[in-house]
Amino acid sequence: MADRIRVGVAGLGVVAQTVHLPLLTRRWDLFEIAALCDLSASLRDTMGERYGVAGSHRYDGLTQMLTNERLDAVLLLTSGSHGADVVQCLQAGTAVLCEKPLSWSRLEADAIVALDAGSPRVQVAYMKQYDPAVGRMRELLPPPASVRSVDVEVLHPSDASQLAFAHLQPRAPDVDREALAPLLARDEKALDVALGHAGPSVRDLYSGVVLGSVVHDLSLVRMLFGAPASIDLTRAWPPDTMPPSLEVAGTLEGGAHLSVRWHYLPDYPTYRETLTVHHECGTLRVTFPSPYLLNAPSELVVVEPTGRSERRTVFRSVDEEFENELVGLHAMVTTGSAPMSGPAQGRADIRTAQRIIRAYCEGNGLDLGGEAATS
Repeated sequence: MADRIRVGVAGLGVVAQTVHLPLLTRRWDLFEIAALCDLSASLRDTMGERYGVAGSHRYDGLTQMLTNERLDAVLLLTSGSHGADVVQCLQAGTAVLCEKPLSWSRLEADAIVALDAGSPRVQVAYMKQYDPAVGRMRELLPPPASVRSVDVEVLHPSDASQLAFAHLQPRAPDVDREALAPLLARDEKALDVALGHAGPSVRDLYSGVVLGSVVHDLSLVRMLFGAPASIDLTRAWPPDTMPPSLEVAGTLEGGAHLSVRWHYLPDYPTYRETLTVHHECGTLRVTFPSPYLLNAPSELVVVEPTGRSERRTVFRSVDEEFENELVGLHAMVTTGSAPMSGPAQGRADIRTAQRIIRAYCEGNGLDLGGEAATS
């Protein structure tokens, strides 16, 4: 098939096993899984056998995979900051679907933006932007001046409870510590650039919560309304708890109030996320299920006036947001179509994340340096 592209998958953990590998196989018409990469040999071998990737195309490092394979794109699904790896892919002439966040520092993002000038080659993996319910909400948004508030609420159970259904292949303790050490050191250096001398709790809040989860909501707000005009308050509680509950308050261009409330609730029955827009004539609300449940549709509820009454309309679609995202990757590689979020948009979300951390540190009298001190 002329339009079928060869992809390498780097990082074989949760999101690879539950979402991307199954969907790449389902979309055999668009993708060939050409190579796999992970520090765990047992995980490489198990996934290689499951998805028909021969041992000669399994690698323990990204450099080896890029050197030895002819790839059209890499799905970069590793943990930590992705900045250096995205740069390496681009320098090798390979397009990238990059798991969030794009990077932990704006300095890394700037290097990617410079390399991605011209025909787009980097897609940031904000799958909710490809959700059909979000697309419908975007079509129905009123003029910005009539929007009064944008409210996000996330109820986040433990990963173990969310993923019990998936029967994942666990990561065996066979990772080469000597190979892992420089990657961890690279991530710490990126945090130094972003946060300066901030303490461990601030670093964990920034990397693990804000850029590890809340960034999905920041990307939705940015796509729909633009980046926040201000971040006025950030609170986290209970004390000395990680992950905590997190509250962010700010304003959007046009004056609407922004509220984000993210709660880590280990034993909560199920993951739930809502994005609510209240405007002068009604309400738009999208409810998202767990991201790991394929083809579990999000629901958009539209409340609008009709005479002296209200009308409620419900929109659902069985189109899969992750699959739509992969179709977007294929279009970027084959036709040069711009993704919904590229490096410039990923950088904007990193800046918003740093503004959130700065508000948190200012409100709690905590030390902060690096990029976030002047975001």
